[in-house]
Amino acid sequence: MNLRVGIIGAGFIATRGHVPAYRAVPGVEVVALCDINEKRARAVSEELGIPQAYTDYHAMLERENLDIVSVCSPNTFHAQMTVDALNAGAHVLCEKPMALTHGDALAMIAASKRTGRSLTIGHHMRYQPEMQAVKQMIAGGKLGEVYYAKSSMLRRNGIPGYGSWFTNKDLAGGGAMMDIGCHMLDLSLWMLGHPKPLTVTANLYAKFGPRAKGLGTWGIDHFPAGARFDVDDLATAFIRFEGGTTLLLEVSWAGHATPGHRLQLMGTEGGVEVDPRVFGRETPVHVFVEHGDELAEEELAIDPAVGTSYQREIAAWLEAIEIGATPLVAPEQTALAVQITEAIYQSAATGKEVALNS
Repeated sequence: MNLRVGIIGAGFIATRGHVPAYRAVPGVEVVALCDINEKRARAVSEELGIPQAYTDYHAMLERENLDIVSVCSPNTFHAQMTVDALNAGAHVLCEKPMALTHGDALAMIAASKRTGRSLTIGHHMRYQPEMQAVKQMIAGGKLGEVYYAKSSMLRRNGIPGYGSWFTNKDLAGGGAMMDIGCHMLDLSLWMLGHPKPLTVTANLYAKFGPRAKGLGTWGIDHFPAGARFDVDDLATAFIRFEGGTTLLLEVSWAGHATPGHRLQLMGTEGGVEVDPRVFGRETPVHVFVEHGDELAEEELAIDPAVGTSYQREIAAWLEAIEIGATPLVAPEQTALAVQITEAIYQSAATGKEVALNS
């Protein structure tokens, strides 16, 4: 394998996640980095030993003859940058969320098919060993028909980069739902087998960010109180699917609640919960089954993982490209998540249930 990689965006994901993950794969070289902040682009490229730094991604695509591009820009630019990179002949890993609208997501898929280049989305949590183990268990039929899911990721104080693009609706499209809600929605849909959504009912809240409370330590830019915050810091949604399956989703950047992430699945033959905070990081998955007339709670054995979830994500995707396979995180699947997310914001704005696929 001999692949040249370019990265758009000099933020945390691009530099601390993608760069070492690409470098862990033999024959893959990160040759260029682009960011509109020239000072940041040059500083990061020097820190990480990336040969070329650009402020215009078009110039990078034109000059570098790239095989792979990671799009790690603010959310509003994901769709256009991805399409441009695909048209330039590169395979693309676009960070989550895939796009701000379902129409944009479909345009990205169309560009991938038209160019014959692979497209995947950065939902690296699918590669966590506990999530892989749960998915295998569902595929093996141990839970029977999975008909209900509850998914949450809550932070008490985790607003990323207060006043940065994360809290700017024009650039991010939304707040906690766009940032971490898309991860939990993706995991839930993946576990449920991507059923057809019928209706979405949702509420959004912004109770901490506007008061300059709930700021976390994560993120590049930190501005003082009074900086722009016009996105959600808590999102809740109830989604109904064809066949009667339902999903309850809740995510927060800030709120008075126990922090952590939890995935709960109920099936006709058993149930499963993933909760590292409650069950411990050594045995984060518990399975609820019946043995005759006896109810049992069991710990699910988890195989140890090598490297980070970013490393496993990128290595698996590059292998899929090499053999011509569909990536684990297929863009058609994430387009479904975008459709639901768009409905979540519509429902919250109107105060009404939103019907899909009608």
